[in-house]
Amino acid sequence: MDNLNFLQKTGVKLKTLFKDPLANAAKELKEVNSMLTQIKKTADQLSKTDLSNLETAAFHAADKYGKQASGYLSDFRKMYNAGYKNAEAMAELSTLAQAAGDLEANLANDYLIAADAAYQLKGNTEALNKVLDGQTHIAGRYALSMEDLAEATKIAASQSAHSGVSIDQSTAAMGAMISVTRQGGDLVANAWESILMNIQQVEGETEDGNFLNAESLSNYEKACEALGVSLREIKDGASSLRDPMQILEDLSKAYTALDESDSRRTDLIRATGDAEYGKQLNALLENWDLYEKMLEDYANGGGSAMEKAMQSANNWEGSINRLGNTFTKVIHNIANSDAVAAVIDGFNGLLSVIDKITSGLGSLGSIGMGAGIWAGMKNTGKRRMSVRISKIFLF
Repeated sequence: MDNLNFLQKTGVKLKTLFKDPLANAAKELKEVNSMLTQIKKTADQLSKTDLSNLETAAFHAADKYGKQASGYLSDFRKMYNAGYKNAEAMAELSTLAQAAGDLEANLANDYLIAADAAYQLKGNTEALNKVLDGQTHIAGRYALSMEDLAEATKIAASQSAHSGVSIDQSTAAMGAMISVTRQGGDLVANAWESILMNIQQVEGETEDGNFLNAESLSNYEKACEALGVSLREIKDGASSLRDPMQILEDLSKAYTALDESDSRRTDLIRATGDAEYGKQLNALLENWDLYEKMLEDYANGGGSAMEKAMQSANNWEGSINRLGNTFTKVIHNIANSDAVAAVIDGFNGLLSVIDKITSGLGSLGSIGMGAGIWAGMKNTGKRRMSVRISKIFLF
């Protein structure tokens, strides 16, 4: 069914493209010009040269990844408005994410911005590309949706970073839960937030509206202690919270060592305060080896995003988009050429002459004068094209 839908979608695109390629190219060129105008309004310090270079970069990225130039410019605008000085590089990274993970533009942009803000990467596209590579590699190896991982990262990145959990660790943990439960990225992210807040004893509200208070946090800590796992440790004579991932590893060992009917297992799951959260925690603790494998695979993901993106760019849909970009660039070049300007100016001059000749004619005189001009031009041996133009405009 997926292949059928793909072929139908591709067939529609092909039919649309070849039905009226000039109209489609003109429409895309209009979108490009509209986006450049909007960008100029919010970035008035950009010169004409800057905008021209940006337009060139848009078509280059569109060709490279099999996307549309107007989409790249929309991504640039989002990144620029988010305060990125390297908005062009961030826009290309977003285009890469869209091509590699089949992500919608808004999700790709929000996901990258959330990861960047949470881990204070300050627009470091090399660091963000590593995140994209690691997650793309995991998605490919474990048949996960990159959309789920991106959505989960967008929601949970802030809490993960605040809890001292690195992005590779949070990716592997959420990836393991998604793989086992086959739940969506948003649900898994909310559960992961709750797990971290419980471990870190943080009161507050999760993304989906569940509230953790002092009583619920105390119940969770007691459930962990019943398994022989402490959330705290003594350092330099002072009590402090332990590393969250170390706590989860210890919980996994203690939890899986018990019989499934043991009340201590049940108490821990119930202490999460939500049935779905408990389901996700159970999945992670029972599959800690999967988490460790994903953590290793994340580290070996270099170049995965570009590899996937090139596969996407070279499939039918990507090729169709590139063909559409070629049409658009041809129309763009023609519209900006000196030759077309000269033809338009010449045609305008011809119309001006005809306007002067016909301006004094009445409704009846027009026909006679038209016939006279026609006969005169015919008798003097004017070229057919000129005769036809005169005939068209006088009758």
